[in-house]
Amino acid sequence: EAKSGPLTLAETQQNQVLSSDLTLFGYDIFTQVPSTFAPVQGIPVPQNYIIGPGDNLIVQLYGKLNVEYKLVVTRDGNILVPEYGPVKVAGLAFDEAEQLLTEGFERRVIGARAVVTMGALRTIQVRLAGDVVQPGIYTVGGLTTLIDALLTTGGVRTTGSLRNIQLIRGGKAVATLDLYDLLLRGHSGQDQYLAHNDTIFVPPIGPAVYVGGEVQRPAIYELRGEKNLGQIIDMAGGLLPTASLADSHIERIQTGGFRTLVDFSSTGSDAEIRKAPIVNGDLLRVLPLEDQLQDVVLLSGQVERPGGYQYREGMRVTDLLASAEALLPGADIDFLLIKREHRATLRNQVLYSNLLRAIEQPAGEADLQLQARDQVIVFNLADSREQTLAEIVRDLELQATDYRPARVIELHGAVRFSGRLPLQDDARLLDVVALGGGLKAGADTHYGVIARTLHPSRDIEVFSFSLAAAQYDPDSSNNPEIQPGDRLYFFDEDHGRSTLLADEIERLRGQASFGNEESLVTILGEVHHGGTYPLELQMRASDLLCAAGGLTRKAYGVTAELSRVNYSLDGDNSTHHIAMDSGVMLRICELKRQFAKGRVSQSEYLAAYNDDLANPLLQRMDQMTFSEKAGWVERAIVTVSGEVQHPGVYAIDRGETLCQVLERAGGLTEDAYVFGAIFTRQSIRAMQQETIDQLHDQLDDLMVELSLSHSFNNKEKTSHEWAGKQDYLKAIQELERAEANGRLVVDLEKSMKCRGRNDLPLEDGDTLTVPREPDFVQVAGQVYVPTSHLYDSDRKIADYVELSGGHTVLGQLNHTYVIQANGEVLNYKGSRTSSRIARKSVMPGARIYVPLNVDRMNGTEKAQTWVQTLINSAILAGVIL
Repeated sequence: EAKSGPLTLAETQQNQVLSSDLTLFGYDIFTQVPSTFAPVQGIPVPQNYIIGPGDNLIVQLYGKLNVEYKLVVTRDGNILVPEYGPVKVAGLAFDEAEQLLTEGFERRVIGARAVVTMGALRTIQVRLAGDVVQPGIYTVGGLTTLIDALLTTGGVRTTGSLRNIQLIRGGKAVATLDLYDLLLRGHSGQDQYLAHNDTIFVPPIGPAVYVGGEVQRPAIYELRGEKNLGQIIDMAGGLLPTASLADSHIERIQTGGFRTLVDFSSTGSDAEIRKAPIVNGDLLRVLPLEDQLQDVVLLSGQVERPGGYQYREGMRVTDLLASAEALLPGADIDFLLIKREHRATLRNQVLYSNLLRAIEQPAGEADLQLQARDQVIVFNLADSREQTLAEIVRDLELQATDYRPARVIELHGAVRFSGRLPLQDDARLLDVVALGGGLKAGADTHYGVIARTLHPSRDIEVFSFSLAAAQYDPDSSNNPEIQPGDRLYFFDEDHGRSTLLADEIERLRGQASFGNEESLVTILGEVHHGGTYPLELQMRASDLLCAAGGLTRKAYGVTAELSRVNYSLDGDNSTHHIAMDSGVMLRICELKRQFAKGRVSQSEYLAAYNDDLANPLLQRMDQMTFSEKAGWVERAIVTVSGEVQHPGVYAIDRGETLCQVLERAGGLTEDAYVFGAIFTRQSIRAMQQETIDQLHDQLDDLMVELSLSHSFNNKEKTSHEWAGKQDYLKAIQELERAEANGRLVVDLEKSMKCRGRNDLPLEDGDTLTVPREPDFVQVAGQVYVPTSHLYDSDRKIADYVELSGGHTVLGQLNHTYVIQANGEVLNYKGSRTSSRIARKSVMPGARIYVPLNVDRMNGTEKAQTWVQTLINSAILAGVIL
C-alpha cells in the first residue's frame, strides 16, 4: 500500500534514526591495506598452475641415478636439461609439465625414477583499472589471485562495484568476481589465478538498496539479480527477534523525484511480505516491535516481588497480593492505587482501593479486577506520596484541555501526605483522605475547606466539609464528590487557619469588583483561630465560630458583636453593630458536632441553626468579635529551688509576693546563703537580651571602624605597639555573645520580712534559687590564669588577682568589676590607684573581672572613652546576665 507525498515529521525523525549511520556493505574489507606487496611463499602449487618464463622447476632422480636438476624456464618457454637439450614447457599446466618430464627422464634413464616440483615462481605484471583505490600496473607473484591483487593494492572505491569485478585476458573478459559470495557465504570459487598482462577492471557500483532498523547487518547493499524483500533481508543477515515486519515500510523514489511510502499493514503474513518487489534506491525500514508489554500487569512499590506478571482474564488484586506477607515493612496496607491505560483513547486514569479489605475479602468490592497493562502501586508510609506519583500526575496534566481539567487535586494541611495527587473518577471526600494517607494526629475532623475553580469563568468557589459527618454517613452529601482541580484544606489546633488559606483568600480578593465586595468574613478576639475566612453560600454566624475552633477559656461567653458595613455607590458607607448571644452560637456549634455523629436529630439541630435572629446569615466583609472576660487572669506559676524546706512549683494568685511563697515553701534551711539568692524573671530576660544584642552589634561596627582608622593602622609606629593593637582586636573578637538569664537583684533578707517595697510581687515564670554558701571567689578577664580560689575573708581584690597570675598587659586593673553573689556589680572605675582597689573586700561567691584596657587605641581621647564604655558594658553583660 503506497502513500504519496511528503513525509511527516515523525517519519522524518524515524528516517534519521534508521538511516543516518548506514554505510556501503563490504568495503571495510579494504580498510587494512598492506604498505608493500610480499609474494606468497610456502604454499603448494596447484596442479592447474600455468608455467611461464621465469618459473623454476626442480627434477629429482633417484634409483639407479641420484641427481637433482634446477631448471629455469627461458624466455622462449623452454627448460634446458643437461644431456637431453631443450624441453618446451611454457603454457603447460603444472600437472602436464610434471607428467612430461617424469615420463621423459624415466624413459631415458633406465632404472631411475623422477620427481618434479616447482621451485621459485616467476613474477607477473597485472593492471588494475576502473573504480579502484590505486589504479596502475603491479608486479605480483605467480600464485596471486584476483582477490589477492585487490586486497594488496588498496581495493575498490565506494563508487565501484563489489559484485561485477571483471578479469580481462587477451582483450576478453575471462571471469567475473562477485565479492558478496565471499563476504556473505564464504565462497571463493569465482577467484582466479592471474596471468602475465591480465587486467582487473572494476565498473561503477550497480543498483543498491538501503536496509535499516531491526536487521542483523544494517547497510547499503548492491543488487545483482535480487528482486524481492526476502532476498534483501537475507543479505542483511535476517531479522532481529525484536523486528516487526508487518509494521515496516519502504521509502521509494518515484519518477519525478517525489517519494512514496510503501507499507505492509494490509499485505498479510510475513511470507507474503517477503515476496514484495524491491527496486533500485529503495530504503527498507524494519521497525521494532512495540517496547511495551501487552498481556502483563506491573506491581511496584513496597512489595517483596515487584515487576511484571502475566495478565490473565479475570485477574484481581489478590492474585498479585494474596496476603500481607507479600508486602515489605512500612507498606500502607489501607490504600492501593492502580494506574490504568485506555488503549483506545490513549488516556490514563487511576483507581483507588483498600488493600487490607481486598486481602480480607477476596473477590469482594475492594479486590478490583485488573486489566492488561495495569500498574498496581503499594505505597511506603515513609515516602512522599506526591513524589511517588509525580510521573502519573504529569501524564494526567498532559491530557488536560481548556474544557477538561487535569484529574489532579491538591491536599494541604493536616493530612499525612500533602501535595498534588491524581484523582480517581467519581472519587469522594473519604477517598481522597485515604489517598493522602489519612489525617495527622490532632486534626480537626469537623471543619475543612474545599476550594474549587469554576470553568470557564475561573472564579473561586469555597465550601466547608465535616469529615466526621462524612465518616458517619458516607453515602450522603456530607461525603461530597471531588472535582478535578479541587484544593482541599485540613486543619489542626496548632497552625493558623487563615495562614493556610492565604492563597485562596488572595484569589477571592482578586475576583472582587465594583459593587461586588470580597467574599470574605473575619472573626477576631477570644477564639482559637481568629482571622479571615472565605464566605460560603448560606453561611451563618455559628458556622464562622465553628470554623474558628470555638471560644477560648478567656472568652466572655454571654455576648458577641457582629459589625456590618453598608456599602453605597457614592462611597458614603456606614457600619452598624449587632449584638449576639455567644452562648447560643456556641451551643449551635456543639449541636452541629453531635448531629454529624448522629447523636441529635436533624429537626433539633436545624431548629436552632435556622434561627435568623440568634444565628444570622453572614454577608460579605462581616466581622465578628468575641471579647475577653472582665478581670481574667491566667494562672501564674513560680519555681522555688535550692535551700528551702519544700522546693517545687507553686501556683500564685494576683499580687502574691516573694515572702508569701517562701512561707508556703516552709522557709529556708540552715545552709541557705541568703546573700547569694538568684531571682529571675522572664520579662527582664527579654529586655536584657535585647540590650546585649544591641551592645554586641555596636561592638562589631566599632571594631570595623577602628580597624580602618588611620591612627590604628599607622604602621610607622614601633612593631611592639603594632603587635599590641593586634592583640586588642583578637581579644575583643573572642568575646562570645551572651545569653541573658533575666536575673533581678533582690535583697532576700529584707523580702523575708513581708513588708515594704522589698517584698517583691511575683509574676508568672519567676524563679528563686537559694544556694548554699560557696567557698570560692572567681577571677576572670585579662588575667594570666582565669580560675577560682578558696574564699579568705582576709584577702582583698588585688590578692585574688595576684593568685591568678596578675593582670595581663591588656588588663586595666583600676577599672576592675566585682560581681557579688547577689548579682550586684561593684565598679571601681573611680579608683585612681591599685592601692584603693587592694583595700576592697569581696563576699563568698563573688566574681572579679579585669576588663580590657583600650586607652588611646585610636589616638583620640573622645573615641577612647566611648570605646572603653561600650566594650566594658558588653563584657559586663556577658559576665553577670
